[in-house]
Amino acid sequence: MNIHDNTRRIIGITSPIFLVSILLLLLGFVGLQNSSGQDSFGQASTLPDLSGLAWMEGDLFIAVHDARNPEENDRPRVSVLQLPNGLDGVLWQAQDVKFPIGKKSNDFESIARIPGTPNVLLVESSEEQEEKPLSRRLFLSSFNGDAVQIDEVLMWPVETTNVEGTAIAAVGEHMLFIYAERAEGEGQTDIHFADFTLDPLGIGDFTSAGLFVSPGPTGEDARAVSAIDVDSDGIVYVASAEDPGDDNGPFRSAIYAIGQAQESDSGAAVVLYETPQQIAVLAGVKVDSLAVREVEGQERQLFVG
Repeated sequence: MNIHDNTRRIIGITSPIFLVSILLLLLGFVGLQNSSGQDSFGQASTLPDLSGLAWMEGDLFIAVHDARNPEENDRPRVSVLQLPNGLDGVLWQAQDVKFPIGKKSNDFESIARIPGTPNVLLVESSEEQEEKPLSRRLFLSSFNGDAVQIDEVLMWPVETTNVEGTAIAAVGEHMLFIYAERAEGEGQTDIHFADFTLDPLGIGDFTSAGLFVSPGPTGEDARAVSAIDVDSDGIVYVASAEDPGDDNGPFRSAIYAIGQAQESDSGAAVVLYETPQQIAVLAGVKVDSLAVREVEGQERQLFVG
């Protein structure tokens, strides 16, 4: 089987917790546009890298791509993915999103689904904040089942260095915004959380749930957190990844359940497990995005890109 065959497969790994499904996809696709200017769905054998992934409904996901501004302004920032329902494999559609400030996104590294809504936060990493001040934005966006539209913009309320993982948890009547720095080469990173409101759009004061110490990969090329998502029970999942900065690798990743968002005296909080629970190890793969899919009557699934 050649590499292009591999990119069109979704590989399932059964674990004691849930089914883990892996999307292995290539880079560099330029979509075909229809008369409305929106790209048509195309095969995913050359889908751009997935720096963030969120399950929306049924077989549909929203992904973000870490294109830089302005040097990669010709590359898509957001796309919709559809799981296979035939021989064509995974399909994708680049989104023609309009950025309200006028500047396209710089380095989207995560996306956070807002539970119980058709909304997501598209989140810039803030890695180049000194050179590019407009790299500290969170875009509230809505999805109508066909297209993604940016509705509001929020600036990061705290100083960050390079955030690769964000998620939003629903806990009773509360919602929590969760994030972590990638902490490359450090082996550990703080898991931060704060109250999140949608109307008005806002993030409260952050609290540290404590340090997540990655069991692996470790070393100078390892990123303690490269992606985060949370399920309807509040369980928080993270990916750790090894990336030597060379397209030829070697790459290695692992997925962990690290804690749970739960009710507390102050409303809601993230409580870390004493020991992270390993879900999967992926040799030869750099995991940069993570999404939980929960369909009624089916096993819980975790998709990584």
